Amino acid sequence: MIAAIPVPKHDVRVGAPINPTTTRGYDIMLSMKFDKIEDFKAYLAHPKHIELLRRYGPPLLRDMISYQIDGTAPTSKL
Repeated sequence: MIAAIPVPKHDVRVGAPINPTTTRGYDIMLSMKFDKIEDFKAYLAHPKHIELLRRYGPPLLRDMISYQIDGTAPTSKL
């Protein structure tokens, strides 16, 4: 269903954690990359995305964490 949302996105991944004891109870992860912030905002507002949230979000999912990372920041030297 994510593929049906006509917004440029890539590197879409979903999976379970390798070590669930470190995830504070979360048992699935979904990530994807967008080339531009405008693409991300269009994805969030798209009716099919809203439909996905209604179908698979709360109350089906007890808890959910959502956050965004700015991948344009300089690379760490760690």
